Amino acid sequence: MATQHHWDKIGNIIQQYQTFVLTTHINPDGDALGSEIAMAEYLRQLGKTVFIVNNTPTQTNYQFLDPDGHILIFSPNDHKPLIAQADCFIIVDISDWDRLKELGQQIQESKAPTICIDHHHVTKPFAQVDIIDESASSTGELIYDFLLHQKCNITPVIARALYTCILTDTGSFRFSNTTPRTHAIVADLLDRGVDARTVYAEVYERNSPGKVALMGSAINDFHYECDGRLVWFRLTQDMFRQARAHQWDTEGFPELPRTIDGVEVSLMFTELKDANVKISLRSTGTIIIGDIARQFGGGGHNFAAGALIRKPLSEAVPQVLNEVINVVNQYTKGNKSKKLVSE
Repeated sequence: MATQHHWDKIGNIIQQYQTFVLTTHINPDGDALGSEIAMAEYLRQLGKTVFIVNNTPTQTNYQFLDPDGHILIFSPNDHKPLIAQADCFIIVDISDWDRLKELGQQIQESKAPTICIDHHHVTKPFAQVDIIDESASSTGELIYDFLLHQKCNITPVIARALYTCILTDTGSFRFSNTTPRTHAIVADLLDRGVDARTVYAEVYERNSPGKVALMGSAINDFHYECDGRLVWFRLTQDMFRQARAHQWDTEGFPELPRTIDGVEVSLMFTELKDANVKISLRSTGTIIIGDIARQFGGGGHNFAAGALIRKPLSEAVPQVLNEVINVVNQYTKGNKSKKLVSE
């Protein structure tokens, strides 16, 4: 767990440097963007020079967090001098250099210190200073703790960013990572001026026609296994083209099957433009699926995880599906055995 010692360590590093570059994973979600915005606002309060540089554009439904368009979209040539001259890098909501692509390579070539704040499971060191706390509902919750420790003036802008982090990564407070403390933090953020209705509307009520069309195609592809306990589906490049949708439009799609009565595990296969496949796994909280993602080189949490499969869809589907079916069946068999023993 993150402690005061960890926050002191980051605070001391921040005091030493002037120019900071913040970044996060490709296709940033609400937690990633909110964490960047909140940290950037704090650094500016200290008089620091701050740049947020991301690999991919901000989705329409999160642009309210950056209304003036300060977030830069990384260009290997254009931003190489900026990366080279940065005093310190702060990476949030990710602990995997591969997902930072060429931006990650340029950061690693720099001699400037790197700080990582994340709440996902990791198996090896990432940055020079890693603050990883899987017990946190979101990276935004960790940023909140850090800012409180630093006696930061949590302005309405910072509060809104942190609220967005927690709202999105807890699935509007319905996932198992929602704790009493999560609600206590949210209550404090609301006291600081967050308009919960407006944030919800921005995040969840700005779907593009392409996203809705793609969602329909996804639902039409639902396949039921293990007596309905598992639902899996595919998103192919043809489906993206027909819907005129983008990969970032798939945010929230892995959760769709979990709304169906009896479904315990959801598995989504997304065919990428390079013909590789991204898998997204979700569990209702009884069957651990994080190990499956790690088995395929990915990561995440016990009940929400993913991985990149460097194989075509036709090969990835049967290979991953077989492993997931085995896990679901083993859990069911073990559960029945326990019931028989107790009886």
